[in-house]
Amino acid sequence: MAITRRFFMLTGATIGGGLLLGVGALGAHLQTHNRVAVQRNGNEDTDAAQINLWIRIAADNQIILVNPHSDMGQGTATGLMQIVADELDADWNQMRSEIAPPDSAYSNGKVIEGFVREMMQPPTWANTLLENGFYRVGDLMNMQMTGGSTAVRYTGWEAMRKAAAATRQMLLAAAAQQLNVDVSTLSTENGTVNHSASGKSVSYGDLASTAATMDSPKEVALKTPEQYKYIGQSMPREDIPDKVMATTEYGIDATAPDMQYAAVVTSGVFGAQVSSIKNTSAITSLRGVSDVLTVPDGVAVVADNPWRAEQAVRQVEFDVEPHANSTLSTESELARQRAALTNNATEGLSLGEPDSIDATINADYSVPYLAHATLEPMNATVWMQDGELHVVAGVQNPLGARARVAKEAGMKLDQVKFHARAMGGGFGRRVAFSQNSAEPLNWLVQAVRIALDTGKSVKTTWSRETDTRSDVYRPMVTAQFAGELADDGKPLLWRSTSYGKEMNIHAAAPMYQIPNVKVSTVNESFPVPTGFWRSVEHTQHGFFVESFIDELATAAGIDPLQYRINLLPEDSAAVAVLNKVADMSGWSTTANNNERALGVAMVHSFGSTVAQVAQISKSGSGLKVDRVWCAADCGTAVNPQAVEAQVQGAVIYGLTAALYGKCDLQNGGVVQSNFHDYRMVNLQEAPSIEVALVDTGSAIGGVGEIGVPPIAPAVSNALAALDGNRRRDLPLG
Repeated sequence: MAITRRFFMLTGATIGGGLLLGVGALGAHLQTHNRVAVQRNGNEDTDAAQINLWIRIAADNQIILVNPHSDMGQGTATGLMQIVADELDADWNQMRSEIAPPDSAYSNGKVIEGFVREMMQPPTWANTLLENGFYRVGDLMNMQMTGGSTAVRYTGWEAMRKAAAATRQMLLAAAAQQLNVDVSTLSTENGTVNHSASGKSVSYGDLASTAATMDSPKEVALKTPEQYKYIGQSMPREDIPDKVMATTEYGIDATAPDMQYAAVVTSGVFGAQVSSIKNTSAITSLRGVSDVLTVPDGVAVVADNPWRAEQAVRQVEFDVEPHANSTLSTESELARQRAALTNNATEGLSLGEPDSIDATINADYSVPYLAHATLEPMNATVWMQDGELHVVAGVQNPLGARARVAKEAGMKLDQVKFHARAMGGGFGRRVAFSQNSAEPLNWLVQAVRIALDTGKSVKTTWSRETDTRSDVYRPMVTAQFAGELADDGKPLLWRSTSYGKEMNIHAAAPMYQIPNVKVSTVNESFPVPTGFWRSVEHTQHGFFVESFIDELATAAGIDPLQYRINLLPEDSAAVAVLNKVADMSGWSTTANNNERALGVAMVHSFGSTVAQVAQISKSGSGLKVDRVWCAADCGTAVNPQAVEAQVQGAVIYGLTAALYGKCDLQNGGVVQSNFHDYRMVNLQEAPSIEVALVDTGSAIGGVGEIGVPPIAPAVSNALAALDGNRRRDLPLG
């Protein structure tokens, strides 16, 4: 992709009498790339007018947050509005949010920067250079991602907050100029600049166009917690009314002129392509059917309504090309991974002298492949109009998806009009890139091919069966652990080896103070397409690490909650959440007549620390999780009610995986097909979930994923406390 000026984050421009401010390196006029200068120095083509803009102040005094994050139910738009409203001294009724278009001008390198900073912790002197560089990377990568709990903690807290503070200073300067007074005599409140000496006030809307001609300040003063008016308050989510009244537009709601409907069935073997369709004439003779064709990884049928398309595609007979995966099974994959663990492991982390100590406590763990199982199945509507390709879909990276569509269609990016919609669940399924060579947008690629190859306007919708069997899955992972105790019962040694290359090795490492630690991985590929799944590496390693630390506590004969506390700094957030969850749950290690017990787990992920206690019971009907207590330290909780809701939802999502989730492999494909055999925790089974937010002064952390990792080990540890049997493989139910 050629680098042009419009690919860069820009700050400050007047469009339609409004003030538009980017969220790039505010006040950092970079030697390598001065965004303000680039924007002002003659970028005269119309594309350049589409600036990377997050805040717009209109002449009617509305403050519009241009949000680069898609809606998949997480409610982050409200939190972003709270941050901006506080730093701007705005009235809440002025605020509204709109989704940024999928254009290069709205790429968001802040997401990449945040992850790299978290994992690499670069020196302070590199901050300006890195910020500039990552925005460039975001441009080149078509990065407009929603995921990884990044919206509020990175885009909002690190970028939009500074943008809003800079905006306020610029508005003050504009008012001082207009009123001919010293800026120090002015104040802001409820969307106006006030001059108390004269009693004059000027609205932000009246100052916007003047402020936009000014340079962004090099230094901005951010509000302190005691000055917050909206941050920390449980504000009503701005997206809820439309969802309650069913006016929110999802991808599956799309319509197009003369629209047809497509259903897809895949080859049944991962990586294998359909070589021929054997009964084309019989399928096209069915009522309403117009086309049957091969698509990447499968076959599609186009008809005049979705029911006819789906019924027809289930009758298609086809041949599949030979493929190495055709004999793949769960058993063969487990055996392959376990054999791989004994060879060619790559050391990822080492402390002390872990190779000089013999281990007497050993354990093997495994988790299966998991589908995402979003409520809204994969779908996209595609049509050509006036030489442009239009696509309607809900995705987690609209700009990346637009670029992928252009590549598949063999068209230029500006020939593709991507209409992003809300999603009925994402969980990593709808991102535009994966952890390996898998195609995460396989459903979108198919939809494009169907529309182009038939020359029709087509809505392609995957059935639940196709969705379950054609996912980019949470990977199956096996792991081996070895430990040894010191005389006082504390761990002397911790060694682990797990299958799969880890982007964040800290996810696989214990967060406890252990003198000798070695964490290794086997960097071999998966035969099954894998992708990001809610909480990513933490979902498997949270189960492994928190189960094995429980095993060490049992071997030491020490209360497992106290055991964890003994291995942590006394003033740490981890100790704070463990103490809090102990108080919430009335922690006890005593099983109740072999019918009820408690289990604990604690995981630090996405910058936040969460401890959970699960209460389980067993009866003739089997295992039941009755209650879950969660103590979470996510730093500043911008919207506490939304944080609690996200943690509760994550517990249910993680509990489904812990109790039931698995995709079995047979003959090169997934056995499970729908919710009858890929089971969800239903309303009757759902536990009571209590969430407490703990503020230890930690930096702001993520929220959307942090409730997932602790629940599986908490339930597993409770089971071990109940009957003395340690479960090392998921699912547990």
